[in-house]
Amino acid sequence: MKEKMDFSDSLKIRQDPWDDSPCSHCPEIYCCENLPLAPLRLNNQGDFINLILTSSYNGIFPVLKETGEWNFYLKRDCQFLSKPGGQCQIHQSADQSLICKSYDAHTCWYVKAFNTERFTTIIRFDTEMIIWFERKYKLIENAFDVDINWDELCSAAYDYRLNTIDIRPDAFIPLESFRLPFKKSRSDQYLFLPPYKRPENRNHFELLSFRLGFPGVSLAITDSCWAFIIKTVLNLASLNLIRKNYYPAIEHKDGFFSFDSVMKEFSPYSDAGEQWVVLQRSDLKVLKDLTVFDSNGRVRKLPKSSEVLHALKPKHPGLVAS
Repeated sequence: MKEKMDFSDSLKIRQDPWDDSPCSHCPEIYCCENLPLAPLRLNNQGDFINLILTSSYNGIFPVLKETGEWNFYLKRDCQFLSKPGGQCQIHQSADQSLICKSYDAHTCWYVKAFNTERFTTIIRFDTEMIIWFERKYKLIENAFDVDINWDELCSAAYDYRLNTIDIRPDAFIPLESFRLPFKKSRSDQYLFLPPYKRPENRNHFELLSFRLGFPGVSLAITDSCWAFIIKTVLNLASLNLIRKNYYPAIEHKDGFFSFDSVMKEFSPYSDAGEQWVVLQRSDLKVLKDLTVFDSNGRVRKLPKSSEVLHALKPKHPGLVAS
């Protein structure tokens, strides 16, 4: 599913000094602890398998918004968030992303969505809740063609949550069989999100800067595809729930979700062709400097991965996975 990147060509800075900002007395600093990663859809069994298996990774949780949109979020503190106190260490500095500088903290969506005991604006799911959701509304049986009242769903989800115990986050297994399909296997384990739209203007680089500010989030690029990779591990307790409730249905010919099937669906994931260059937040300036923009700040030409690698290789000798 393509990601929406519809913000305008000019982001307006609207920050207050820290002491005057609503962020200075926010109870949890929700926007700095919950990173929106990627959109998803839930239209068929393949989408469902994508949803439930991705939810079994540590720190990844799906969110259903009142608009009907689904998104994956990452529960992880921004690297610039100072605790206790919740202050941004780069607030109003040149290093802070314009995404943060332009965000209106006085009408914060995160506070409305996350600072509530009951579900109203969003519903946060884990693996167990996804199973409950599918069974309650018989999604697979009804081929995902189900009308669901939002208020009723919020109430039912809240009642269900009251009677469940969260899956323990310390029951993990390594992702030995889910490594990235690079020509040389990597020692670390990652969740590799399918490709989304590449930057179309300068402000899209600000979105990259915001996301790469979260620990363990990197950007992998080729000449035809960019993707986010998240360093994480698989939760064994969550995976066992999936096996218990759906196996072997998760091996349905149209829906088995593995990195092998991802490679077949998205040709840039093939071992046979392109090389991926893995970038961190500190590398974005080089990437941006190599990009050709028109007078309105729109992208005319993105650099080839070999150009990026050449520019960064002296600083990162192990940058390429090939």
